[in-house]
Amino acid sequence: MTEKKALDQQDPHEIRAMFDAIAPRYDFLNRLLSFGLHRGWRRKAVSFLAEKRGGLMLDIAAGSGDVSFELLSLEPSRVVATDFAPAMLEVLKRKLNGHAGRGRIEVVICDALHLPFQDLLFDGAIVAFGIRNFADREAALSEMFRVLAPDGISVILEFSKPDRYIVRLINDLYMNLGVPLLGRIISGHKTAYRYLPRSIGAFPERAEFLASMKAAGFTSVEAHSLTMGVATVYIGRRAKE
Repeated sequence: MTEKKALDQQDPHEIRAMFDAIAPRYDFLNRLLSFGLHRGWRRKAVSFLAEKRGGLMLDIAAGSGDVSFELLSLEPSRVVATDFAPAMLEVLKRKLNGHAGRGRIEVVICDALHLPFQDLLFDGAIVAFGIRNFADREAALSEMFRVLAPDGISVILEFSKPDRYIVRLINDLYMNLGVPLLGRIISGHKTAYRYLPRSIGAFPERAEFLASMKAAGFTSVEAHSLTMGVATVYIGRRAKE
């Protein structure tokens, strides 16, 4: 099986290896390739969990931990940061050294399709720019729902396809030409940043993804476009019991 075919099929071993390989330059490339916009997107996504201030938070596909650190603004009882790429979590652990919030962030290596947590546990859950990489999105949504407490909130931040034609055209050109070139030069990885635009293109449209959230059990689902639709925040709740 070729690397391209494996990545297109979301082979978890290939995805894990890819993220482990780019981990050392991941934060820098995020800042560069998003023109710093990812910081505002991250803050906006976390703001939808504000009513769960002080609660137990789950950060799925936490990577190098930027979202976990942002969650500290909600003064949570604890943030559980999970990822299946060991090298990414090592970056997070290094960032935790000497950080004031070190005691409130717990790092757990695990697969998003098989979360090692009991049912109805977390007040809030979030996955940022990760769900499009999962081998089975529906299974991941079901797991996210399973561990969510009654009246809990799940937030999903993901790249999306802009609605306006000219914005989509410019975005597609940048994603398909600029991002792979810069990503390869800076990360040294031949395929990781070619995979990025392919994974965005394969991700469902907003209405379809909201339907998947409903099928997983979420209620009150909604979508909020960011930066002319370049990214989208999806919100879902678990009904009170």
